[in-house]
Formats: sequence, C-alpha cells, structure tokens
Amino acid sequence: MPPNLKRPRPDDGVSLPPKRAVRKPVAKQGHHYHTMDSFSDVFKVAGMNDFKHTPLPSDPQSDEIRILVLQPGEPEAMISCKLRIFSLSEANKKYCYEALSYYWGTDGANCEIKIHEIAKDGPGMKNAVDRAVPRPRKFYIRSNLHAALSQLRDKDQSIYLWVDALCINQDDEREKNQQVSIMAKIYSGAHRVCIWLGAGNIKCQQAMDFIEEIIDLPSLDTLIQDESTVIKWDALVELMRCRWFSRRWVVQELAFATEAALHYDGKSVHWTDFADAIALFVTKFNNIKDLFRSSRRFNHNPEHLGDIIGLGASNLVNVASNLFRRSNYDQGQEIERLSGLEALVSSLLSFEASDPRDTVYALLSIAKDDNAYRNIPTLSGPDNKITPLAPDYNKTIEEVYRDFTQYCIKTSRSIDIICRHWAPFRRKASATTDHIRFIGKKKRKEKPSVKMPSWVPSLDGSPFGNPESALNGRVHGDSLVGHPDRKNYKAAGGREANVRFEEIISTMSSENESSSLPTTRLGSEFPSGGAFTNTATENSTPSAVFFLHVKGFQVDVVHKVSSRIAGGLLLRESLIMGGWDELEEDLSEVPDALWRTLVADRSPEGGNPPSWYHRACLNCFAHSTSTGDIDTGALIANPRSASIMTKFLRRVQSVVRNRQFLKSAMREFFGLAPMGTEEGDIICILFGCSVPVILREHRSLAGEFEYYELIGEAYVYGLMDGEALHKILPLTVEVDFKLG
Repeated sequence: MPPNLKRPRPDDGVSLPPKRAVRKPVAKQGHHYHTMDSFSDVFKVAGMNDFKHTPLPSDPQSDEIRILVLQPGEPEAMISCKLRIFSLSEANKKYCYEALSYYWGTDGANCEIKIHEIAKDGPGMKNAVDRAVPRPRKFYIRSNLHAALSQLRDKDQSIYLWVDALCINQDDEREKNQQVSIMAKIYSGAHRVCIWLGAGNIKCQQAMDFIEEIIDLPSLDTLIQDESTVIKWDALVELMRCRWFSRRWVVQELAFATEAALHYDGKSVHWTDFADAIALFVTKFNNIKDLFRSSRRFNHNPEHLGDIIGLGASNLVNVASNLFRRSNYDQGQEIERLSGLEALVSSLLSFEASDPRDTVYALLSIAKDDNAYRNIPTLSGPDNKITPLAPDYNKTIEEVYRDFTQYCIKTSRSIDIICRHWAPFRRKASATTDHIRFIGKKKRKEKPSVKMPSWVPSLDGSPFGNPESALNGRVHGDSLVGHPDRKNYKAAGGREANVRFEEIISTMSSENESSSLPTTRLGSEFPSGGAFTNTATENSTPSAVFFLHVKGFQVDVVHKVSSRIAGGLLLRESLIMGGWDELEEDLSEVPDALWRTLVADRSPEGGNPPSWYHRACLNCFAHSTSTGDIDTGALIANPRSASIMTKFLRRVQSVVRNRQFLKSAMREFFGLAPMGTEEGDIICILFGCSVPVILREHRSLAGEFEYYELIGEAYVYGLMDGEALHKILPLTVEVDFKLG
C-alpha cells in the first residue's frame, strides 16, 4: 500500500505529490453504504441549515467555484470546514485540490457539520482576505458524505476538496446549470479524484486486499485454479456491487480524472490497479465459475456470482478506457471524444441518477456531439443550426426526454432510439414521502410522475432492468436495434426517418380542473424539425402531451402470441408455432424460421450466426423434457451438457428472455414480439427504424382514432433485411403513424 503523504497546502507553492501516491485515510468502522446517489436530488433535512451560500457570479461564462477546506481533526470530532470562492483557471495551475466522488444515499441529511464561508477578495487566492461569518454555521449532510469527510480528513493539516453537495448551492437552479456545465473542468483540474465506496463491510475490505494479488500476473493462474480462493472472488463481487459503481455522474468524474484512487474504510487502491483486476476477473470468469462448481461452501453452484456483465463496475472499467483518445502536442494534452451522446445514453444503462434529467445531462461533457453538429441543419431556430443540448433544470423530465429523442433522430436520421429502453422514470412519491425542495424561503412540491409517451421506452425493459435489478442478473433479452454505431438489421431498407413532433397543451386550473386543449404545436417534417411552445395562464398549470408522427407501412396483423418466455423455458407449443414437428421420423433438421428466430439470426457480436448453431439447436431438441419443452437454464447448469451447446443456449437466453413468439395472420410470419403483445396488434415497418415494430391502435369511447401505442421492437423472420419494401410496400400504402 502506498505510504501516507503530507498534503501540500494550496498556497505553499510546493510541487505536486508523486503520481502513483495515494494517501491512506484513517480507518474507522461504520455502516455499509450501498444506497442511492442523487446529484440533483432533494435535501431531506433533519434540522434547519443556518449556513447560506454566498451566490456565485451570474455570468454563464464564469469559472468561479467553491472549494471546501476541510479542517484538521480527530475521526470522531465534529467536522469543521470553510468554503472558499476562487477562479478555476487559477486553481488548475497554482493550487492543489482533490475532487470527491461518492454516493449520496437516500437517507435524510441528519449529520451536522460546521461551515465558515470566506468571500473572495481580489483576482486570486493569494489576495484573498478571510472574511468569515462571525461564527461557524451548522449545515446538515447525509451519512455517507459525513463518513467520507471523517475518514479522509487529516489530523494535522487542512485538505482542499471539491464536493458537489457542499460546493454547489443545490437550491439555486441557475447555479446548478452553470456549475454542471463546467464539471469536466472541475474534475480534470483536480490533482486527484478520491472515490469513496463506503465502510463497514468486511468482505469489501478483503476484496481491497485481494486486488493486489489479482494484478500479480505470475500468480493469477494459481488464483483461478485454487478452490480456496472462492471466498476472495465472492468478496470481489461484493465490492463490485457497491452502489457508487451505478452512479451516472461517476462516468464523467472518472473520465476526466488526472489520477484516481478508491477508498473503502481505511484501505485504498489506485483506479488503474482496480480496473486491471476487474478486467482480468472478467477475462477469467468462466474458469472462476468452475471453482464455484467444485466448491461445497457455495453448494457447487457455478452461477453463484451471477451475471457480472450487468454490474456497473465491469461496465465502468470497460467504458472508462474507451471514452477518449489522448494525444500530446507541444507539451499539452489533446483529448478526442470517441462516443456520441445517443451511444452513451443507450449503452450506460447500469448507471443511475436520482434526477432522471441527469440521464442525459451527466453525459454531455464526455460526448463528441458538443462540436460535431454545430454546422448541421437544425432542430429549430432562426439560424437553422443544431444547438447542442445543455443542462437546464428548469425543464421537466418529459421535455428533456423529448428534446433528447428529437436530437437523436435529427443527428442520426434514424428512429432506433424509440426502440431502446434507456429512460428512467421518476417513481411516484409514497403517502409517507412528500418530496419538497427548499428554494429560498419557499417550499415547492415535486410533480408526481406522469405517463411517458410509448416512444420513450422505460429503462425497466432493458436487458438488466434498472441499476438496482441489474445486481440480480439478466431480466430481458438484448436490444434488437443494437448499438447506434453498429446496426444489426435494415428492415427499412435504408429509408431515412420521416417524422414530425406534436405537442398538445392543456391547462390545469388551481382547482385541478382540466380546461380544454387550447393549443397544438406541430413540428415540420424531417429534417427541418419544429419548435415547441408552452402557453398557460398565470393561474393555471400547463400539462403537455407529446406525440411523434412517423411514416411507414403496415405489414401484417398479429394472429397468435405465445406466453411470456420466462426464465428461458421454451414451451412445446411455442416450438410448434415455429414449425417444429416432433412426430416426424427424420429429426435431422430444425426449420430455419425457428432456429434463426431463437438467436435473432445473429451472433452475440451482431454478425451472421455461425453455421454450427443449427447443429447445436438440434442437439438441444434431443434433450427436451418429458413434456417436449426446452429448459435452457437446466441444460446450461447440467455439467454433462456439451460446451458448444451451452454457448448456443446462452445466446438463446440473451435473445428470448421475457419476449413472446408471434405468428401473423395473413402471411404467417413467425418471430419474437415484445412482452405485452396481444392478438390484433399490427406489425409495421417505420422508415428510419432498423427493425419491425409492434403497434396498438387506441380509440376514444366514441370510437374515434386517437393514436398508436408503440409496444416495442420485434424480430420477424423474413422482414429483417428490407424484404418488405420490395414485396409488401408495393401492395399497400404509406401511413403517417401518430405515436403517443
């Protein structure tokens, strides 16, 4: 473990510590903080805060920030600190501060600390005059932050930290917007990013020690063959389950870090050591599963560790090394962003933020879109240019999601985003939890969650569900539309999206009585887009309903659907729908429509399926149950199953999980439909969408058409490569589908 360091004071003018040094915090037993993060969440305060932030400059271009000066003290002593205001540009060059990255938690802010605020006087800190308030003011913070500050502070000298909950006035929306816009500069300017994982879990402490053993490459082969190490591998997964790894903001915080270190209780490791250990663990995962298969302690269960691919820790390690390309020019560092915003939002599904708007906002600074689309025809606006998305916490969740969807369609000329389950929705507050934000002296209740349009698919439908359920493994099949940069299919045959957006605004009076729908705003057809305008009277609350109009055509109607494919169990009745006839004497063939549908006619990497998939499928049918079903889970767990069959079955599970088989009415297409598909739903090809979709018509009580609900993406054998444009479109008409 690296030795402790004496921290240089920012105004001492000393050189920075060695790059690889990590200061070891003071050990202290506490709680195991596996709770929720919330950069933009509310403060649930146990007592009233005496401390009030001095406003930062209102200029959006200002680079002034606050820095927390953590005063020395013993671990159990009251935390005392100062807040200093100074220029970020000066801090990057002259002063040594560290940025704290941690998990906020869902508990109330019930831990008291003392704060002085020091006003800035003059152009920089060297000319600053300490003008503290007459006495320290009390301020309440959450328990996990309190534990972090207690353990990270030094007994002898002050420590300079940037801590979002304290250095940003969370009650000032203008300040939050401005500070979020320079977050990348704050973290890249920090001497080090200190990652606080929590305290109190012995297994996590053991895992911190185990990391050094894993990265000792000569001993790695021994570790994956020694059955006694199963306890350590189990501890490592426990550490990977720390909820810090599912925070959405950590992607940005880590990406811009010059140096980063993880802290758990009194132990610390460098991020690069941790990342290498996790990458090696993932690489050797199948060998490690064999250890658990042999372990009596873990009931000979090779699946004890679960599906680690869905864990935020493994995703973060993979993502962090592929966000940027760094090059040095003239002793300066050039950073090239490699991923677009749509790709980041669509792939970083295991990272959460309590404010759903941060699903987009937390990734803006690491996306390459910031400069890429400045000269492309716009969504709206007089100068006909695309305006990159920017944080605006005055917008509702619905507005942010609509803006993001519109942005993706315009920049990609594809509507695949409406098939990706990316959007977390705010849960409705319970009767005992009244979310109130304190803004000055006024109280404002959070709006309850509302029903999103069906073209903004919920994150709950993603392969591993929401970040909390991801800890328990796979929930649904993989997305069929795949990654934005690597399309798996071309059902629309290359036809670009033809869309327009519609917003209908109603007003709600103070007595909560709905008025008539006073205004409808229509966006023009793609690619010129349309502007949206909210109108409401002073005494009313606007309520907007968003629609997406998409051109396409109907292919067929769903005639029959199977039950949901739960747990990877393929029922005999479903197999018969796909053309399997168990009574045939010659069982040397599985119908193409069936075996290709089971794997969505693709390999796990998105390429054409290997030729041996058919043979493996036939082998699975030879191991059906007494009732003719195929229990994929049981076959995978059976140690006597051929490894090649197991590999095929894992692909099947990643495709069919929680989907339904379908059969169409007129042309008898066979395929996979999203969960919830019903007989009578329609199969459509939408221009700009790489896969077929299932739609459901909604009518009013009077029988008048209202809109189509998007049920979701579908795999339909014979429709995935543009065949419908040549065989069906000439026999039908294009339709303007109004999706609600």
